[in-house]
Amino acid sequence: MFAQNEILVFTPGRKQECLDRLAWIHSLMAPQPGFKEAIVAKYLGDGTRHTIMRFWEDEAAYQAFRATPDGNYGRGRPEGLYVNEPVITPLIGLGEMTGTAEGNFLIKLERAIEPSAWEAFGTHAQGVMANSGGLPGLAWVGAFKGKDKDAAITVIRMADRAAFDSLIESPFYANANTLPEGVTQVRLECFEIVSEVFPKQ
Repeated sequence: MFAQNEILVFTPGRKQECLDRLAWIHSLMAPQPGFKEAIVAKYLGDGTRHTIMRFWEDEAAYQAFRATPDGNYGRGRPEGLYVNEPVITPLIGLGEMTGTAEGNFLIKLERAIEPSAWEAFGTHAQGVMANSGGLPGLAWVGAFKGKDKDAAITVIRMADRAAFDSLIESPFYANANTLPEGVTQVRLECFEIVSEVFPKQ
């Protein structure tokens, strides 16, 4: 899997304009071969800050879309609509797991990985993923690495905040956060999904 990761800070008073523009952008992606999903989620702590994630089967599918007339969707963005925060992007998928729950609570974990620690981190991540399928309240989890930076992003979708609070208190969470040497957690942020777009044939 290939993903584009963004954090946008919406200009106060222009939230609906921002959401409408993102909906239009995602409508251009929806019919494209290899498109999987796009989500917009608001940060639970600041009403103007949103994460946007776009998932593709692989980078080739994304680049094929970018080569189409619709691929230059950034052209014509209204001035001052939002500000892009620096983020780790693009992302290359390391693995994913689908749970049994449904919900719109999104967690993003960012970790810095020293070059010598990638093998150990990969083994650790695979073990965590293999044991996550039966977690109460889990809808989906995906692990990614930065294509151009020594960093990893884990995206977790859960039923709600209560499910995440329960997860934090579990032995599974403690084990998952016992990281190999050379791996440092940078941030953990929580969001609520406000819109999502799936492939359209």
